[in-house]
Amino acid sequence: MSAQKNVDTKIPDDGNTDSGFLSGPIDPLDSGDLGAPSDRISGTVTCDITSEEENPDSGLDLCTSFSNLDLNTPLPTHSTSLSDKTQLQIPPQTRLLFKQDADGDTQLHIAAVHGSEKFVGILIHLCPDKSLLNLQNDYRHTPLHLAVMGGYAVVVKMLVIAGASLDVRDVCGRTPLHIAAETRDVECLKAMLAPIEEQPHRKLASVLNQKDFNGQTCVHVAANAGHLKTLQTLVYYGADINAKEGLAGWTALHIAARRGDTRTTQYLLEQCSDVARSQRDYGGRTPRRLARRTKCERLFAKYADGDSDTDDDDDYDSEGDTLFEKLLSNPNPINVA
Repeated sequence: MSAQKNVDTKIPDDGNTDSGFLSGPIDPLDSGDLGAPSDRISGTVTCDITSEEENPDSGLDLCTSFSNLDLNTPLPTHSTSLSDKTQLQIPPQTRLLFKQDADGDTQLHIAAVHGSEKFVGILIHLCPDKSLLNLQNDYRHTPLHLAVMGGYAVVVKMLVIAGASLDVRDVCGRTPLHIAAETRDVECLKAMLAPIEEQPHRKLASVLNQKDFNGQTCVHVAANAGHLKTLQTLVYYGADINAKEGLAGWTALHIAARRGDTRTTQYLLEQCSDVARSQRDYGGRTPRRLARRTKCERLFAKYADGDSDTDDDDDYDSEGDTLFEKLLSNPNPINVA
């Protein structure tokens, strides 16, 4: 199951089901005031499969699958893959729920891609090992990837609290954070990054600065998308705003300046105290150089005076532009043989 595949859904989506997940509202992030840590998302996962309906239309035969399971019995958790002994202790019905189909999907993938909070809660409760939360399908998507793709912030939060990993990559090298930055989904970003009581010591710096197969971290993806609120959220939670992407060595400021994105460029120049205004890419160009002949050029004017790299940048521009103009004006083809 993937958002990239045009197939019929396997579980009917019921928007009115009771998830049993008391997460509370996810407050939107104000670009002017990011708020205090106390405003961050908090929540606990609870699961109640009791229903007034005897035969819920879920795509799963709960009466048959769960009749022999005691939900009050704590399930074992392990930091590594399941051992043979542990697998023998898991009821056959539970093993069936986490068995991958022809597309590599488990029932948790299917429930996550449809945003079914109720069944995600059930499957999390039945999950005998945290490693099963990170099983990847044929697109290398975990259930967390699929929940982010669908924009289901509550399901995302449930999976993160349960122990789903943020650093698993899909076929493009994207983590769930990359996908949220690409789709401009601030709510899903907050659901993944906000502190949670169940994991008080988790560190986010490494995953926030993890690169996809294009060499881009989340801040580069957000800068390319031109969504200021997404970029602000990433900076707020500790992303490296001066990280260089792997192809041209551009920072987020390089990207915003090159795109002529005045709103993002102004934010980076005026509100990000740690931003490196004179950082050079692999070709020796500063963001000010890339902003030439764009709407962002005037934003760099106030920083020209007293900038130790301004003269070098001007020299670089003069030489480069002159050579380029000569090549354009030369009527004779260049012999590269």
